[in-house]
Amino acid sequence: MARPEEKAQAMLNKWVKMREDESSDNTNPTSRQRRRPFLASECEFLHDAEHWRRQIIREISTGISKIQNPGMGEHAIRDLNDSINKLLREKYHWNKRIKALGGVDYNEMERRERIREGDMQDGGSGLKGSGGYR
Repeated sequence: MARPEEKAQAMLNKWVKMREDESSDNTNPTSRQRRRPFLASECEFLHDAEHWRRQIIREISTGISKIQNPGMGEHAIRDLNDSINKLLREKYHWNKRIKALGGVDYNEMERRERIREGDMQDGGSGLKGSGGYR
């Protein structure tokens, strides 16, 4: 007869196998991918597009909190600022995709907010310096 530890391990293995089978099942169209699609236009579902947009916003927030560290070197700050600007461009594309899928027009909402706060720069590219880079 098997020992309790072996029984527990066998049950765990069955559970892990079941989870892997569920996650590899591509018949469910709303099953979420593990990685963000390279192009926003590849996303077919509004719920998934909203999920990827939120993920990008979290990455931007993390980058902004890191860039405000006064101990970072200038080269590291510039690299981090470039990656934040890349994420901002990517967020813009996800905003456009969300609107195309019938969701909220986040680009228009953000533009109105920037105008209301007085942050809009005439003729600017929309890219900003953050932290010690400013």
